[in-house]
Amino acid sequence: MTNITCELRPTQVEFLDTDIWLMLTSVALRRPEHPALHWSSPGLDRSWTYAQFCDDVESVAAGLFRRGVRRGSPVAIHLENSPAFLMLWFACARLGAVAVDVNAKYSYDELEHTFSLIHPVGVVTNSIAVVDAANTAGWSHFVDSEIGTVDDLFDNRDILPADDADPDAPVCIQFTSGSTDRPKAVVYTHANALWAARESASHWRLRPDDVQLIFAPLFHTLALFWQTLSTMSVGGTIVLQAKFSASRFWEVSTRYRCTRSAYLPLIRHIFGNEPVPPHDFRSWISGAQEPELAGHFKVTLFSGWGMTETVTQPIFGHTGDGTGDGAIGRVAHGYEVRIERDDGTPVVPGEAGDLLIRGVRGLSIFCEYFADPEATSQAFDANGFFRTGDRVRLLASGSIEFVDRSKDMLKVGGENVAASEIERVVRSVPGVLDAAAVARPDALLGQVPVVFVLPLEARDTDLLTSHVVAKCELLLADFKVPRSVFFVNDFPRAINKVHKARLRETLRRLDADGRTGGLVEGASSYGDITPSV
Repeated sequence: MTNITCELRPTQVEFLDTDIWLMLTSVALRRPEHPALHWSSPGLDRSWTYAQFCDDVESVAAGLFRRGVRRGSPVAIHLENSPAFLMLWFACARLGAVAVDVNAKYSYDELEHTFSLIHPVGVVTNSIAVVDAANTAGWSHFVDSEIGTVDDLFDNRDILPADDADPDAPVCIQFTSGSTDRPKAVVYTHANALWAARESASHWRLRPDDVQLIFAPLFHTLALFWQTLSTMSVGGTIVLQAKFSASRFWEVSTRYRCTRSAYLPLIRHIFGNEPVPPHDFRSWISGAQEPELAGHFKVTLFSGWGMTETVTQPIFGHTGDGTGDGAIGRVAHGYEVRIERDDGTPVVPGEAGDLLIRGVRGLSIFCEYFADPEATSQAFDANGFFRTGDRVRLLASGSIEFVDRSKDMLKVGGENVAASEIERVVRSVPGVLDAAAVARPDALLGQVPVVFVLPLEARDTDLLTSHVVAKCELLLADFKVPRSVFFVNDFPRAINKVHKARLRETLRRLDADGRTGGLVEGASSYGDITPSV
């Protein structure tokens, strides 16, 4: 398949006759000599003005066009953060092609699944191994992982067709982990990208003189939509790093006089007890309001809740706006929120419930899950509200507080991981009858995966542990590999389902005892599991 269409066309009132490429070029016309991008890599810094960046994007687009990329063609971008990623992404937008933002941490098995689902016309990567997984693609191209540019893709811009702006056309695909055992492919339209750029900039109060430090991966919505597109929409500057670097964080931040960035829990872990140097940061994106954190780092916190499917932040707040300590914020423009009990009735202030979000498909809410109409349909209720799988609490002030994920999900270093992804792989190991993955709190990553295994028969647990870990390392991205493997003779169950809450409690006791793996004695299916002595 070389063409992707969005089944549901959103209203064009918001972005008539425009697309994300026209948004970028309109900024370049207003601010041609203003810095658009600084690439900060150890020993190698490069910069582009808006005029230079748009010229290079068009040259890359010409190179893609020469290789057969046309409107609707999916092009896989398998890269860590680099100028190449952004040039390719916008080059696809310029052609009306669809950028497939592939998680650079995916294993071979995950890549093979991704490429067999999307069938890209080509892949751009700096990994030779990826080409084997993408053998259905008509061409592949390699990018220098250190320089991070695609100069050798440049071609004559005169061969490019005219830009036929269509805000309802798909612009990219990103992958999200849901309650199934495979990530789902989320289709975004140009209108989705334009909405994210405009609304995120408004929520975050971005200005043309802002300098945005980005180290989170561009193949996720946070870095690409919430940070990059929003900053460029106001004519600000991007400072891009391949990844977070504790040793270079303050040096890069102060050298480029960065004013905005994202907060990661490891920032507190690394810098929380150290003096904060003078800096130019105005605010950081955070998951919730933490006045003590904001005070220590001398920044305003822009708190926001969102997920891949919601495009931007349906709930957001700012330090000092009354959001409240620990809360996310209030409902944003363009969204409706329902917080409901299990019976579907709305909660009252002080009560927690399931979070549902309603917006316009293809505009403020994602278009669809690619090639999966059943999953798309099941994601929405009868009234068009998207089921987020999160539980939140409505506060008396009108603010909203995050409580927990009602879906069986883990959050590992900012990466969403469905427990069933891990369980699927572990169950495929010979000698494993069943498996259940849960999260262990981690100071650096927030959470890490741990798996409980029901073996087929009594056997050497050390040997089976090595087989489980080896299979996971082969088929899963490294952040999904279980950090500990425990063996049980039964699972606690409720209505024939594994009782994950009891497993988490067991894990807390095991961690308190210093246990890192091995056999755990169990009781009945409805009883508790107690650690062996």
